[in-house]
Amino acid sequence: MELNKIYCIDCIRGINMLEDNFIDLVVTSPPYNVDLGNNKYNQNSYNLYNDNREHYEYIEWLKNIFSLLYVKISKGGRVCINIGDGKNGQVPTSSDIISFMTKDIGYIPITHIIWNKSQVGNRTSWGSWLSPSCPSFPTPFEHIIVFAKENKKLQSKGETDLERQEFIDWSLALWGFPPETSQKRIGHPAMFPEELSKRCIKMFSWIDSVVLDIFAGAGTTLVTAKKLGRDYIGFEISQEYCDIANQRLLEIE
Repeated sequence: MELNKIYCIDCIRGINMLEDNFIDLVVTSPPYNVDLGNNKYNQNSYNLYNDNREHYEYIEWLKNIFSLLYVKISKGGRVCINIGDGKNGQVPTSSDIISFMTKDIGYIPITHIIWNKSQVGNRTSWGSWLSPSCPSFPTPFEHIIVFAKENKKLQSKGETDLERQEFIDWSLALWGFPPETSQKRIGHPAMFPEELSKRCIKMFSWIDSVVLDIFAGAGTTLVTAKKLGRDYIGFEISQEYCDIANQRLLEIE
């Protein structure tokens, strides 16, 4: 499979096309299964994907994807998954992912980072107002859960671009930076900011590593990888989003 390219294909098909033990780092954010487009706080839907599956079906779908991905990752390679929990934390998506990644597939857990966005769309979702009867707790944070294959330590030597203060700040598993604010301008309804992919790529890979995003969307992971001197591959089912990602990649040059 050609490097430094986004492929307009379903991620399962794309994963099956990869060579075994080829990928050094995965940085990705699956759809959150929060009915994007019909949710009153998220009224812009994905181009093609139906973001409203039964939770069990959704988790089984993700488990199958990350099971197929396991053999494509190099020994010591890492997987960073950005995910949010549904219904103000009542749907434990992050916990379900941790469970199947470690117990069912065999990934090694490295860390569980809390991304404090300091922003929440449904802040007035109080539940029982001024009452302990049934209060609601909107979540101004998301999860970045990180796993390794077979060994927590990178098995190859390389050059890092981490700066001293970056390492000090980012090695604390509480990251505070704002969410992406350019979704409308860029043309994708659910994007994480470049800061998220930058921290994951610099903390968990050498320069010249191969970085994969299996849910590439508008290409933020790929854009960041290119800026940081990594090779990259992206999978995205929407031609519209692939076109956006390719344009963003071209603008770097």
